[in-house]
Amino acid sequence: MIYFFVGTTAELIKLFPIMVEMKNRNLDYEIISSGQNDIRNSSILQKFELKGPSLVLSDTSHKQTSLGLITWFIKTLLKGRKSIKNKYGKLKGKVLIVHGDTVSTLLGAMLGKLMGMTVCHVEAGLRSFNYLNPFPEELDRVLTSRLARVHFSPNEWASSNIKNKRNNNIIISSGENTLLDSLRLSKSVEVGNDYTPKGKPYFVFVIHRQENLFDTEFVKFMVSRCIQESEKTHCVLVLHELTRSKLDELGLLEELRRNINFTLIPRLEYIDFMRVLTSCEYLVTDGGSNQEEAYYMGKPCLILRTHTERTEGLGTNVVLSKKSHRLIDEFLMDPYKYKYDSKLNFSHPSKIIVDSLIEIEG
Repeated sequence: MIYFFVGTTAELIKLFPIMVEMKNRNLDYEIISSGQNDIRNSSILQKFELKGPSLVLSDTSHKQTSLGLITWFIKTLLKGRKSIKNKYGKLKGKVLIVHGDTVSTLLGAMLGKLMGMTVCHVEAGLRSFNYLNPFPEELDRVLTSRLARVHFSPNEWASSNIKNKRNNNIIISSGENTLLDSLRLSKSVEVGNDYTPKGKPYFVFVIHRQENLFDTEFVKFMVSRCIQESEKTHCVLVLHELTRSKLDELGLLEELRRNINFTLIPRLEYIDFMRVLTSCEYLVTDGGSNQEEAYYMGKPCLILRTHTERTEGLGTNVVLSKKSHRLIDEFLMDPYKYKYDSKLNFSHPSKIIVDSLIEIEG
């Protein structure tokens, strides 16, 4: 029995290909949900006929503020061990998989370590080498690396960044990020709704990270630039809740809604959003996973961040803006020169991970 500790939808997106691979091999697993996001009714689990969480450690009503998240983390950590033991009994020596860089990643690793489980970290070793950017993601990754025994890194560069290479540690490169398998699988099922503008070449604009939204002048600049670009290429703007609130606060939301060169869409389920990305011309985004998705699709991509913990696409189809107006303008002057070959026919990292899990479990 393999146990997955899943806190957010983003984690599930990159873990479900491993679950699909296990299902195809008739290998059993359980999902423990931290409750940071409610994944119980996820369309991913439904479309691929995967198990839902057999245990949810907390409700999802906590406020997404720094203080609220810290309080939630402490409460869930204190009661989580008892809840897991009551549900599954003693789990010493069993395999627990955590993913990525969320507070739930760290929470799962801490609980697994306390219960004597073999903690396996998928997407291990990514580093920005700046503890405050992205925050708290960089700290989550570093601390999780100290708690995990097995590190599944997406490439050799990430493997080299894992500092606590003790003798009992196992570091395995899966060759690529499991997101590659997620993208491949997303093409095998029907979308719920098609949000792509009909008959219009378009680019996708995503700005949702707090460090960007707190920077009012940067938000105004990026909206202004995308309005200019939309006169050449239609713009699809993804309205995360924080994005919606900020644009409303600045008096820009209604202006963009009235702009015939813009299509405003809500944050979508993963499979629906992949349809939007697959058909777009290029991306302007502050999303880390969007960088990886663009890399595998070969799409030109401008990253609206000062640092990135990912290497995918840098120097080919991905430009790290460093929030420099000059670099942003240079990209938007001719985004098509960054178009690259698709890598969707690359390796299958989830198969490598499952092969390794079988050996680890013995």
